[in-house]
Amino acid sequence: MNVQDWTTKDISKLSAKDQQAWCKAQFEELEALKKHNVYKLADLPPGHKAIKNCWVFNLKSDGCKKACLVAKGFSQVEGLDFDKIFSPVVQFESVCTILMLAELEKWKIEGLDVKSAFLYGMLDEELYMEQPQGFKVLGNEHKVLCLKKAIYGLKQATCTWWHELNQSLKALSFSHLYAKFTKLKQFQWMKRNPR
Repeated sequence: MNVQDWTTKDISKLSAKDQQAWCKAQFEELEALKKHNVYKLADLPPGHKAIKNCWVFNLKSDGCKKACLVAKGFSQVEGLDFDKIFSPVVQFESVCTILMLAELEKWKIEGLDVKSAFLYGMLDEELYMEQPQGFKVLGNEHKVLCLKKAIYGLKQATCTWWHELNQSLKALSFSHLYAKFTKLKQFQWMKRNPR
């Protein structure tokens, strides 16, 4: 079975040493969430429903164990838990152009893996999530996590991350490049700029 298909029940069947290593990975994930002020412990207000969550496990190519707390976003209700969703896409032609420029200009190309990338988007909605399985705060087991920032699995996670990225790039004086030149825009441009 693939590690990414494992559940906490599968982890509990491993040797004590392996269980401890995966538990450490889960703890590191929760510490990252705390460090980035992603949630606060709160009582669930009347009329609100707590979103469920699960652990997703991964074994990196270097042997490092990674656990990620993921919201079960499919239980979110449009209009109540989120208003809009977004999925950034890259144009294949843009990637080819950048690679071609890099080759011509002898630029160095590097890959970047942003650890905990979705943890930085501020949420506009008031969202509550159950405490993760195996990590409920003693004495506060009845409380839930009031999410202040997006986490993986939320419907609006990509949108909030994109907004944060956009603001950061603008602060660094970057601007959008609108390269999609549709027939309508071409017609409008030709109409304004006759030969």
